[in-house]
Amino acid sequence: MNWRGLAARSALVCTALAVAIALAEGGLRAFAALGGPAGAQLKAYDPLAVLIEPHGELGYRQRPDAVYRYINGASATSNHAGYRGPVVAHHKPAGTIRIVLLGGSSTHGWGVADSQTIDVYLRADLASRYPDRRFEVVNLAFDGYDAWQMFERLRSDGLPLSPDLVIANEGINDVRNARYANLREHDPRALLWQTDLARLREERRRGGPALWTRLKHRLLLARLPGFVRHRTRRGAEVRHGNRQSPHPEAADLFERHLERIADLLAPRGIPLLFSTPPSSLRTKYRATTPPPRDYWIVDAATTQTYRDTLAARMRAVAARRRARGDRVGYVAPRVVDARFLDDAHLDPGGNRAVAEHWASAAAALLGLPARPR
Repeated sequence: MNWRGLAARSALVCTALAVAIALAEGGLRAFAALGGPAGAQLKAYDPLAVLIEPHGELGYRQRPDAVYRYINGASATSNHAGYRGPVVAHHKPAGTIRIVLLGGSSTHGWGVADSQTIDVYLRADLASRYPDRRFEVVNLAFDGYDAWQMFERLRSDGLPLSPDLVIANEGINDVRNARYANLREHDPRALLWQTDLARLREERRRGGPALWTRLKHRLLLARLPGFVRHRTRRGAEVRHGNRQSPHPEAADLFERHLERIADLLAPRGIPLLFSTPPSSLRTKYRATTPPPRDYWIVDAATTQTYRDTLAARMRAVAARRRARGDRVGYVAPRVVDARFLDDAHLDPGGNRAVAEHWASAAAALLGLPARPR
């Protein structure tokens, strides 16, 4: 056997393979830089750059001490406790009224700076109305949270903070769940970042990232197969869901999870304010506008109709709990169209308007004297 010739051919093959990999990697890096939204998504598809972490039994939260950047240039900074805004002491100081916020991206503050979120304005509004009182507002909302994730966050992070009031603001992301037939408890189809969360939980058990995860962190070429599968699967889910009428199970689970939130708070005597987020679907969009985001279903009109269904379920839960003697309120803040960044997320002025609604309702539930701002 001609060992020298075999070695030369092997070296040639390895060199050709290395050149091909280098060229493919270079092409993908050019695509990531110049390929628009798809290129940016490929670049961001880095398993070690994921800005969420598993939290609670089945929940997730923003990774502590991380900066979450939005497509409009704004960014959300999480503190070392894993939420946006100032860290509060685990043991509440005497004389402090502590309010915990639950919700999705509109509550977390999608597309606005850290100084322009609802919790910032609520904190300032209450301090202005009641200068002799000390208020803390803890924003435990996060992007993509539905009612189940709100319940998980309250159970894992909210209750240990001994809140005096909880505000649950939802009715947007649970609409997304209505595209799935036969939706069930803890349904993986309804969990955003399911693949990332499963990997992160496994890495926690194993003690660190796997070799393939580290390769995907370094090489765009290694990310490409998973990235293509994710986009193909997500696109198929959205197209399939958008062709169908919404399924009722999502509203049933939404109502059940609201009851569970109330069940956590009622025995502790903690008041609960339910809130339906403002929507501009009827005024800023045509009824037949197709879904630009995955939390829409079918079209703008169908999405708004399901949002109305969830709002009615929330009002019903609040009425039932009040009839039982629980301190539960309900509000549906109205915001002018100019304050919407899109169909559900608000600019700073919109967030301030919602905070004013909440401040008045919160004062009533807390038994504080009515005072104008």
